[in-house]
Amino acid sequence: MVLKIIILEDQHHQLTGISNFIKRYTEFEELDTNIKLVTTDAQEIKNFVQACTDQNILFFLDVESLENDHSIVELGKYIRHCLPLAHLVFITEKDNLSTLILEQRLVPLDCISKIKSVDAIEEAIRQDINVALELVVSHMKNNPEKFVYKLQARYYDIPMSEVLYIASKPNHVNRVVLYAKNIIVEINDSLSSIEKRHKNLFRSHKGFVINLMSVNYFDIRLNRVYFDTENQIWCPLSVRKKQNFKKIWQQTNNLN
Repeated sequence: MVLKIIILEDQHHQLTGISNFIKRYTEFEELDTNIKLVTTDAQEIKNFVQACTDQNILFFLDVESLENDHSIVELGKYIRHCLPLAHLVFITEKDNLSTLILEQRLVPLDCISKIKSVDAIEEAIRQDINVALELVVSHMKNNPEKFVYKLQARYYDIPMSEVLYIASKPNHVNRVVLYAKNIIVEINDSLSSIEKRHKNLFRSHKGFVINLMSVNYFDIRLNRVYFDTENQIWCPLSVRKKQNFKKIWQQTNNLN
């Protein structure tokens, strides 16, 4: 789940300075980012946007790169039209441009003033990257069709349809194991937190949360929920959860 970063700046030395700083910072912090385009040409930005379907993008746009204030506003409007969820940061020496940007409802993440010190500008860039990452993660976590998990400093997501179940790891606090169709991965999380985030998951047992959409068969006599046709992959089903599980699972199958 990478945040792509795009940089527009017409001065080559400033372009190099900004891109090198972002590269050093994101690599040192091991952030889930990728500098996708560094350019002095606004048309390259438009070409990229036109061909892009991913919304997880952070644009750093130098206002002086274009002929006038309205040019940067038009570029911002073009980006916002094509990628409504993208994040825009404008970098400018002009005090009045922030008002124009707001009047056009471009909803920028930030407007960074070039008259600030280099340290202040770099700090603003750091904060903008972190805020954009947090917004991307929040958006993904609220997507019921995705399961998002974190490994070290990076976030990953898989389709919810691939999730089988999540099991707590014995003798480990806030440590669980995700079992999916193509991966098994250990992550820092809790079953309670996962259950709250994903309403289509069901606590079948104190140590297991299952994906109702992935259940193939359940055996009331053996107190087991199976996920494959060979009945080799299964989870325990608590006695007190039987009736509620049966009702909810049947409703889920009827809806699907």
